[in-house]
Amino acid sequence: FFGDAHLIYKLGNFKADFYGIYNAEVSFNNLAPSEIEKPYLYDKDENGNPFAPSWHTLNLRTQYRFNKYFSISADIENLTDRRYRPYSSGITAAGLNFIFSVRASL
Repeated sequence: FFGDAHLIYKLGNFKADFYGIYNAEVSFNNLAPSEIEKPYLYDKDENGNPFAPSWHTLNLRTQYRFNKYFSISADIENLTDRRYRPYSSGITAAGLNFIFSVRASL
């Protein structure tokens, strides 16, 4: 079970999106057989079996469109600075991070 939820605010050319991303626990009994063979990727449950713990992040994305060709945005991801690893990923996700971008199109 996984998903996301958004609260979006728009005013003129400004847009703000406060959103959460979540992933439910994947217990040992629900791990894919190929994942059980990778215990180094997972936490251990009370019986010492690998499992993927649940996690969530809170994030904020803002954008300002100057016109149909040019916009800027700023994002803050993982506001709670939570350490997590998406299921079946060998990479632990970044903690609190900031993204600034400029977009120009022709």
